[in-house]
Amino acid sequence: MKAIKGVKQLAKFGFNLAASQYGEHNRATREAKLWVLMYHRILPKSDPRFALEEPGMVVTPEVLAMHLREAKKLFEMVSLSDWLAKVDSGQSLPAKACAITFDDGWLDNYQYALPILQQQKVPATLFAVADKIGTPFRFWPNIVSELIALKSVALNKHPLLAEAAQLIERPYSVERVAHCIARLKAHTEDELFAALDAIGWSGELASTAPALMDWRQLTALLHSGLIEIGSHTCTHRRLNNGLEASLVEYEITTSKTKLDQQLNTNIALFCFPNGDYNADVLQRVRQTYQAAVTTQRGINRLASLQRHELLRIALHNDASDTPTKFRARLAGWW
Repeated sequence: MKAIKGVKQLAKFGFNLAASQYGEHNRATREAKLWVLMYHRILPKSDPRFALEEPGMVVTPEVLAMHLREAKKLFEMVSLSDWLAKVDSGQSLPAKACAITFDDGWLDNYQYALPILQQQKVPATLFAVADKIGTPFRFWPNIVSELIALKSVALNKHPLLAEAAQLIERPYSVERVAHCIARLKAHTEDELFAALDAIGWSGELASTAPALMDWRQLTALLHSGLIEIGSHTCTHRRLNNGLEASLVEYEITTSKTKLDQQLNTNIALFCFPNGDYNADVLQRVRQTYQAAVTTQRGINRLASLQRHELLRIALHNDASDTPTKFRARLAGWW
């Protein structure tokens, strides 16, 4: 078993090394291309929040800083809206451009990402959940993760949470929790929060510190001159089949109105929660925003640009904590 694991690790290292050296980011190109990098949480490993987060959701401040340094060697760093404005006006574009994005509006983005962006003078877009800014709101995966870590027997009180309840009998593992959370996504946010409310989740948690930024902090990001704000809906509902038309309208249109008014700006960009959408949702987003980002992995090419379905590359610590791994993620080998 150890030998097989060693062979797999060696093969992965070889692939990463080749991809880092020969991927599209290292090739000369005549066609303008845009890499959009997707981040969620920025947390030091010493922060208790790091240990409870899904592996695919977090990078450390040190790794983020390294990513930006490496990206600046490969690309022209651009604001997403500025790059799109040049497309619209027919201006010349850099052959290889890179835009940074952050999803959700986590407080740690203000605490740890903003100083790094300012130090390195790199623009970014942050997609905020309009109704949850400045509230005690927590995303359901984080609630489930913390309840499992605390070995809360309250998870046994609702059948929807039965799989999570089984995990409290085992040593905490972020990988097992992540798999559990992935399967729970078969249910809607409303169903999941109803189950958590039924077991009294808030009384079980060790901490009720805010997870997301407040309006003052979000405004500070906007006034930094480096960060633009986009909409990530009002409540972070997944915009997939079965969602009522009134809720689709609320999540897409009302979120823009609220952010416009609170931030005194024009919100032009949108981000699909969990990357979920259908044809009707896409059409409504096209009518409301100048562009939108997905969670679909890839490089955006000017000749085939889908501005309301922009591709992104997700970054997280395990898969990108060295320059070689980071460059391999950018290669376009998929």
